[in-house]
Amino acid sequence: RALMIGKHRRRARQSVVCRSSMLSRAALVAPRLSRGFRAAKPAQDVLAPDTSGPLMAQYHKLNWALLGLTPVAFAVSPSLLAMPVDLALGVAFPLHAHFAMNCVIADYAEKFLGKGAKGPSRVAMLGLTGVTLLGFLRLNLTGEGITGTVKRLWRKST
Repeated sequence: RALMIGKHRRRARQSVVCRSSMLSRAALVAPRLSRGFRAAKPAQDVLAPDTSGPLMAQYHKLNWALLGLTPVAFAVSPSLLAMPVDLALGVAFPLHAHFAMNCVIADYAEKFLGKGAKGPSRVAMLGLTGVTLLGFLRLNLTGEGITGTVKRLWRKST
């Protein structure tokens, strides 16, 4: 659907530039087609980030950030640089999971849980994301951090 809207928007712009007789019609059509993008509500975007183009763009940038931050976190783990990297990972991992699981919810919630299950599933996912964020924050501020905890899995118990 997003590609369809983009194609219509391009056609509307072309008609404004190329055909001056169509100016009034194109001027009325173009704002109507893009109104949904400008009128998006932030609360709706947080609950359904898979329906927001800008948030999905942030999700893809977040993938690259995680790809770079994760090895850095393990490389600097026993030093003072570990805490800021752990704090960044403590925010990035729950956001990444929230965006990805909302895509799964959009595809499968109604198929397996029935009609009307998408909204409550998204609210539950938002709650789970919040709890995970707070848990990682507590682990990073009062414990040994995310990377220290993961590294402990490979240490011999004493």
